[in-house]
Amino acid sequence: MFIRKYKTVNKKTGAVYIKHQLVESYRSDKGPRQRIVMNLGNIDLPVSEYRRLAFALEEKLSGQESLLLKDEKIAQAVAFAMRNYQFYKARAKKEQNKTNFLTIDLQKVAVTQCRSLGPELVANNAWDMLSYDAILKEAGLNKKDMELAKAVILSRLISPCSELASLNFIKERSSIPEIVSTGLLDLKKDPIYQIADTLLYHKDKIEKALRQKEESLFENASTLFLYDLTNTYFEGACRANSIAKRAKSKEKRNDCPLVSLALLVDSLGYPLFSQVYEGNASEPKTLADILDRLEADFSKTLFSILPTIVSDRGIATKENVALLRQRGYEYMVVERRCGQEDYLQEFSQAMESFEAVQKKDTTIYIKKKVSGDTAELLVLSKARKEKEEAMDKLKEERFLNDIDALKKSIAKGSVILAAKVQVRIGRILGKYPSVSKYYDIATVESNNSKKVTGLNVTRKETREIRNVLTGCYVIETTHTDMDGLKILESYLMLTRVEDAFKSLKTDLGIRPVYHHKADRTKAHLFISVLAYHLLNTIELKLSEKGCSSKWSTVRKDLSTHMRTTVIMTDKDGGIHHIRVSSAPEEIHRKIYDLLEVKDPLKKIHLKL
Repeated sequence: MFIRKYKTVNKKTGAVYIKHQLVESYRSDKGPRQRIVMNLGNIDLPVSEYRRLAFALEEKLSGQESLLLKDEKIAQAVAFAMRNYQFYKARAKKEQNKTNFLTIDLQKVAVTQCRSLGPELVANNAWDMLSYDAILKEAGLNKKDMELAKAVILSRLISPCSELASLNFIKERSSIPEIVSTGLLDLKKDPIYQIADTLLYHKDKIEKALRQKEESLFENASTLFLYDLTNTYFEGACRANSIAKRAKSKEKRNDCPLVSLALLVDSLGYPLFSQVYEGNASEPKTLADILDRLEADFSKTLFSILPTIVSDRGIATKENVALLRQRGYEYMVVERRCGQEDYLQEFSQAMESFEAVQKKDTTIYIKKKVSGDTAELLVLSKARKEKEEAMDKLKEERFLNDIDALKKSIAKGSVILAAKVQVRIGRILGKYPSVSKYYDIATVESNNSKKVTGLNVTRKETREIRNVLTGCYVIETTHTDMDGLKILESYLMLTRVEDAFKSLKTDLGIRPVYHHKADRTKAHLFISVLAYHLLNTIELKLSEKGCSSKWSTVRKDLSTHMRTTVIMTDKDGGIHHIRVSSAPEEIHRKIYDLLEVKDPLKKIHLKL
């Protein structure tokens, strides 16, 4: 036997630990091998004494009295090792006594009640991080309502759908009842709608408490608040829904009534609060409401430094810029007016004269100009220019193809009446509004002006201006002392709001809306916002650990980690139902380790 020394390193702290083992060599069918006899811990002896210690331990294990024990240091090391050996030996025996061996009929082994577990564990972990239970309790919900609210919000995060579909998911496909409360297995549809109404009633308290918790959870010294508004569509006519209105849909569902959702988001992507408006609400007119709500919700202490409001050109009218100035807010906006046309000459030389900034896989060219108490940042994004040019080219090709098709119809004599030709031209112009404004279309008519013999299509000079200004925009801000790069980075944080809306639409099921009552619609959207707080927490925690995975990817990767019941029949005819979580695979363990997630569910054994 001999003493072997080895090191282990704590991956989190980098701390190095030294351990020793008593090892013996033996012969096997495959040649010489080694096996560990004892774990010794960290022994305080010089390497020159290892051989004597190994010999003394070997004699002790064989029951012999060793003369080496007269050496005090050797004797102490042997005593320490033997105490550990006896302790672990006793524990192993105790564990062995706990084993329960059965003779099982392998032909009758089956599994049932397989339920999703992985996404639920991560969602439950985020729920605890945000102290949702304490927040809901403080808002006035009782224990039963808290459990139901948790089930509904987790369900919206894991399997986004309508409230009625959530009921089926909770009861039939998810392990949420085992994590939250087994009473959910008897859940009916009415409580699902009622808890949504309850959450909406306490909306202001919940959002305020979440904001305070998130400030303590993540360090965020930024005073940038990002504001934007989107809409989603209804299924059905929704004639009794007072907030369902016809308007231009951002999902191009102009055939459906709409509802609008406004979010004020901090620079970490957390919604400070949400607001629901009618589907035809004017985006610019919502800003005053949002500022009123902001000032009402937050303490005066927070406003020792007023936040900077960041928004895009949909909100930033001249009236709203004046409103921000009047209320004392700093701002950073892209104005609605085509401000880039004022700098046409400078944008035409941007790649040669502007400062080049490398962002990810593209280059952005910037130039700062200060005028009085405002600054303007001229921006040309190479990636944005390429994207806009490709879109323009595609639309222009389709526009010109439709014009050519009309010309051919006129040449064939299929469409020659002036009135009908004008109708066809009007349809084409309406179909491609962003391109058709750069063209003049004139009809060539017969002597009596009743028939059309041809079309003259002329490209306007403004089309060349559009070519120069693709990928260009102007950021206006009151931060005149901020350098150009900082202004750009601050404005690009507006993508946080865009990411929030994208997650709400794609990952959290706010579209379409099936409710035919205004309050139920608001409650449905609010549940999605509450689920988004969990989603954002999960993604931020992963980002802190260097993982850029989005929730959609995490949810997909964890979908194969299940909770299931194994059914076995023993030799005496007894039927055993064992409810157990499947062993996490490597892809599951990686995510659980990053988020420090533990499975709280225990093995359950029932004999029938």
